[in-house]
Amino acid sequence: MSPRSRSVSTALGVLLLFALPLLPEIFGTRLLIFRDAQLTHWPWRRVAMAALESGRVPFLNEAASGTQPLLANPNAVLLYPTVLLERLFSPAAAFNLHYLLHVLWAFLGARRLASKLGVTPPAALFAGAAYAFSGMVLSYGSAFFNSSAAAAWLPWCAAAALGVTRATTLSGAARAAAATGLAFGIQLLAGEPALSLLTGAFVAFLALVDLAGAERGTRKRRLAILAGGGAAAGVVALLFAAPLLLPLKAVFPFTYRGQPLYSEKAFGAAPFLLWRVLEWLFPRLNGDPSTLNSGAGWAHAAGVQEVVYIWCVTFGVLPLLAVLLGATRRDFWRRLTIALAAAAAAAWLFSVGLVLPFSRALFAIELFRRLRYPIKFYLLTTLCVALLAGFAADRFRPARRGAGRWVLLAGVFLLYVAGFAAAQGRWVAGWLGGWAAAGSASPEGLLEALRASIRGDALIGMATVLIAGAVVFARRPAQPGYVLAILCAALALPWALPLFVSASVRDMTRPPALLSSLRGPGRLYVSADLPAPDPSALDRKRAGLPRSEKVARALIEELLPATAQPFGVAYLFDRDPDGSYGWYNRLANEAFTASSPDEKSRLLRAYGARWILAGDGEPFPLFRPVTGVVVAGRHLVLHTLDAPIPEIRWAGGAHRRKSLSAALQLLRSDRFDPETAVVLPGREDEDPRGDGNPAPAPATLALSQLSPE
Repeated sequence: MSPRSRSVSTALGVLLLFALPLLPEIFGTRLLIFRDAQLTHWPWRRVAMAALESGRVPFLNEAASGTQPLLANPNAVLLYPTVLLERLFSPAAAFNLHYLLHVLWAFLGARRLASKLGVTPPAALFAGAAYAFSGMVLSYGSAFFNSSAAAAWLPWCAAAALGVTRATTLSGAARAAAATGLAFGIQLLAGEPALSLLTGAFVAFLALVDLAGAERGTRKRRLAILAGGGAAAGVVALLFAAPLLLPLKAVFPFTYRGQPLYSEKAFGAAPFLLWRVLEWLFPRLNGDPSTLNSGAGWAHAAGVQEVVYIWCVTFGVLPLLAVLLGATRRDFWRRLTIALAAAAAAAWLFSVGLVLPFSRALFAIELFRRLRYPIKFYLLTTLCVALLAGFAADRFRPARRGAGRWVLLAGVFLLYVAGFAAAQGRWVAGWLGGWAAAGSASPEGLLEALRASIRGDALIGMATVLIAGAVVFARRPAQPGYVLAILCAALALPWALPLFVSASVRDMTRPPALLSSLRGPGRLYVSADLPAPDPSALDRKRAGLPRSEKVARALIEELLPATAQPFGVAYLFDRDPDGSYGWYNRLANEAFTASSPDEKSRLLRAYGARWILAGDGEPFPLFRPVTGVVVAGRHLVLHTLDAPIPEIRWAGGAHRRKSLSAALQLLRSDRFDPETAVVLPGREDEDPRGDGNPAPAPATLALSQLSPE
C-alpha cells in the first residue's frame, strides 16, 4: 500500500472510530444538550431559523428580555457556513453536525500543520489525532458552538500562514495570503474573538521561529514578504468577516462584559488549577457529564471552581507518553521543538487566571476583560503538545541505549498501579467524600462512580504504557504514526464519548406542559429562586445518579431561560449566562433582585411581564396564581397579571432622571405609573406634574403590525 493510501485509510479509520458511536446524533434522532448547547445555542438557532422562514433577517431576538441582538451576537454563530446545513438536514442533525464536523476538521488541520512543520505524514496523523481528541478540543466540541469552530480553525490558520513566511515569489505570497485571510475570516465568523486573538499570537510566534531558521541572506526579503502578506491576509480576513464585525461593533457597547465587578469574577472563571494536572493521566477524574445532574462534577459541587468551563484538560495519555519518550532522545531537541515546548509552557502559565501578576496586568485592559476566560490559553498548550507528539513519533525507532525509556515507562506504569490501588482505599474516600456529600444527590453513588472512573482510567493507562513500549521497542524499524493515530482516537473514546451528552429529539422538542397557559402577548419571568430539584424524582442511570437527559427535559418544563424560546415564549430578565449584549437587562435584573416583593411586582409590570413562574409560596403582589406544575419533585406556581401593560404604549408624560440607577429606583416605586408615563435621561431630575401641569391621561394605541425591526 502506498504512503498516500495508508494516510487516507488511517484518516478514515479515525473518522469511523469517532462517528460510529455517534450515529444517532449524526442522523438527528438525538440532540446534543451539554451546557450551552441546550441553554443558548439551540434556542437561538431555532429563533433565527423561524425568523428566516417567515421572511425576516434575524437581526434581533425579540424573545430575549428587552429584545437583544442576535445576528450580531458572536455566540449565535448565524453567519458561519454551517448554518447552510439547516437547508440540507433536519434541525437536530444540522445542529449536531456543526459540533461533530469540527472535531474532524481539527484533526485534519493539526495534521496539515504538523506536515508543514516537517513531521512525516504518518506522525502528522498522530499529531492531528492528539489535538482533535484532546480534552480541550472535545470539551469545546461537545458544548460550545463558537469555540468548537474557532478551535478547529486554529491549526488551519497557522498552516496557511506558514505558506506566507516561506513564499519565494510575490505570486506565491499572494496565494498564501489569500488562503490565510480566508482561514482567519472563517474563524472570525465562528464568533470567538479571544481564540482569534490567540490564533494571531500563535501564528506570529511560528512565523518568527520559521524566519529564525532561514538563511541570513534571505531573512530581510522573507521578512518583507511576511509583512506584506500578513497585511494582505488581515485585509482579506476583515473583509470576509465584515458581515459579523460591523454589526458587532454597533452592539459591542451593550455587552455586560468588561464591567469591573462582573468581569473580575468572569475573567478568572474556571482557570487552570494545579489539581487538574491529575487529569493528564486520569481523564475522567472530573466525572461523567451524562450522569451528574448539575452538568458538572465533584469539583463544581465543592466550589473548587465556579464553573467547569472546560470539562476535561487531558492531552491524551498516549500523546503525553510520546512527548516524554521523545524528550529522552537528544535528536528530538532542536530549534522548533524547543520553541514549541517554551510556547506550551508560556501559554500554560497564562491559563491559570489571576494567580500570576501578569494576569492582573491583562485584567487592567478593558478589551481583555471583555474576552475573559484565561483557560483559553490552554488551547495553545494543547496544540503545542500535539505537535511535539508528532515530532516524538518520528523518533520512535529503536535506540542503542533504551534504559531511560524503560525507566520512564516503568515509572508511569507503577503510577497507574498506585492509582488503581488508591481508588480502592480510604484516601480517595477522604479526598472526594466531602465534596460528593456537598453537591450530589447520591453521595455514595457519586463516590463509587468516581472510584470506578479512576480504576478504569488506571487500567486504560496501563494498557497505553504497554502499547507505547511495544511500539518504541519493536525490533522492526517502522514509522508508527499510522498505528499511533488510530490508537490515540480509540483510547480517547472511553472518556471522550460521555462528553457528547444527548437526549431524544422527541423529548427535547415536545412543548412544556405550561405552554397552553401562556397565551397572548406578554413576557414570562422565571424566578431565580426556584427550589432545587429533588433528584429522587428523576430517573437514575448508574450508581443512583440522575441522568442528564432527564434533567434537560426538566429545564424545559420549568421554562428555564432560554429553553422555551423555540416554543414562542418571550422572557423578562432572562439572565443571559454570557453577559452578552444585555447591559440594560442585566442592570434592571440586579435592581429587581435587590427589591422588595412589592417593588419586584411593579418592575415586572412596568417591563411588560404577564406571567411569573416561581416556587410555591414566593410572594408577587399584583399577580395572582393561575395553575401549578410539579417538575423534578418541586411544586411550581404560574402567576398572571389580569391587566398586563403592552410593551408598546402611549406615554402622556415623561420623568427625567440624571442616572440609570435613579430611573430604576423610580420605576419600582409607587410614584410611577407605567400606563401613562416614561422615564428618560435628563440633566436634572424632573417629573411631568410640575408647574401646574395635569396628570397625564391614559390613551389607547392601536397596532397594525409589530416586528423586531
